[in-house]
Amino acid sequence: MRFFSSWKDMKVGDSVTFRRTFSEGDVANFTGITGDFNPIHMDTQIAERCGFKGRVVPGLLTGSMITHAGGTLLPEPYPAARMSFRFLAPVYVGETVCARVTVVEKDPDRNKLTLHMACTNQEGKVVLEGEVSGRIFPVSGEQEEIDCK
Repeated sequence: MRFFSSWKDMKVGDSVTFRRTFSEGDVANFTGITGDFNPIHMDTQIAERCGFKGRVVPGLLTGSMITHAGGTLLPEPYPAARMSFRFLAPVYVGETVCARVTVVEKDPDRNKLTLHMACTNQEGKVVLEGEVSGRIFPVSGEQEEIDCK
């Protein structure tokens, strides 16, 4: 599902919201791919001894929700040039996180787009903030060719 039919339709202030529940399988796949075997992700007892309520979802797994937004906001390619995150509170295995992604910059002359993401947990607490900037390559509508340089 596309939220905008074209890059041209987007305006600063436009936003989309979506949710994801982080499962045991998500954490196992992410840690296996990345090699992030931090004990707070893998062992409930260690996580609790470190002051957490349970196993903690890797921060970058939560942060990866911004790539979902970049991949579904537009029908045009949007390779990221820069991403940044602030990890504000832990996300636990089994929790549902709501991401609100907002257009904060749109530069039609340079085809530059910047998105801000705020993630909240089931209790409404902000757990992560992030930002991604990149260049849009319009391929729909009037333009027939794409230059990905």
